[in-house]
Amino acid sequence: MHIHQPLRDCALGAFVLLAACLPGGAQDAADYPNRPIRVIVPVGAGAGVDTAARITTEAVEKHLGQRFVIENKPGAGSRLGAAMVAKAPADGYTLLFTAPSPIVVAEHFPQKLDFEPAKDFQPVAVGVLQPALLVVRPNLGVKSVDGFVAHAKNNPGKLSFGIQGLGGEMHLSLELFKKTAGFTVNMVPYNVASQAIVDLLADRLDAMFLVVPPIKGHLDGGRLTALATLNGKRISALPNVPTMAELGRPEMTGTIWFGYLAPSKVPQSIIAKLGRAFAQIQSDPALAKRVSELGAELAPIGPPEFAKLIENDRTRYGKIVADGNLAATQN
Repeated sequence: MHIHQPLRDCALGAFVLLAACLPGGAQDAADYPNRPIRVIVPVGAGAGVDTAARITTEAVEKHLGQRFVIENKPGAGSRLGAAMVAKAPADGYTLLFTAPSPIVVAEHFPQKLDFEPAKDFQPVAVGVLQPALLVVRPNLGVKSVDGFVAHAKNNPGKLSFGIQGLGGEMHLSLELFKKTAGFTVNMVPYNVASQAIVDLLADRLDAMFLVVPPIKGHLDGGRLTALATLNGKRISALPNVPTMAELGRPEMTGTIWFGYLAPSKVPQSIIAKLGRAFAQIQSDPALAKRVSELGAELAPIGPPEFAKLIENDRTRYGKIVADGNLAATQN
């Protein structure tokens, strides 16, 4: 889902108003935080989510007066780290920073979850919006999305396409791409994107949907090739990369959010205090520039609009799973 500027502005305004005016429970946040806050990142170090977590927590620390400590807990398609936060004490000292997968995708598949996404978390803030790219190894010899589709059709099931976590948002994007473009590939699952990037660079993997931060240097150096972005508009850091919509594939448009969530029973006064701190990073020009250079967009969207975004994505990804009968294939 692409989020337009008016919605971001409205969301930020509502965010600040809610954080400033929310009544009740003020005593719960009076001395919060008085120790460092753990941020569980359910993927490995160096992944796009990890990078976004580190730069946004660094920026917000000065507004909250405490350190954020990043803990990478990869595994089970991000469900391991999410479960840790769902079961954490509801005191505001353990947050989850994640891409959509464990919150809006995992529930549509039959695997047993150690948490209930819709009940065990409450939204705190979106940190950044992170466009994804269709990336190929240069030696594959394709220069466009149409060229990739044609190559895949001419070599059915022979191209290898990396997936970071079966049943994740990138997997569903690939399933939608395959269905609408009419091709097949050999899907290769990875627990962490860093290993997939190594395999792309070594010509052991043909293609993958990836976010920008961990591959920006490889794109700039010509070691990887971006054929298109799934973003609704071109990325300022990669202006020559067309959007899928420009190429006649608007159904592929979707921006991935990286956001902070807390256990559902954390007091609202603490959520509001966190909200005030995250709202202030919007006016940090150095942070905005750093995020833009990584190919992402700074977007501290607060609890009400983040909740709407989560529900919209839950519906969108659920439809992809249902239309493709994907839940049955994961049994």
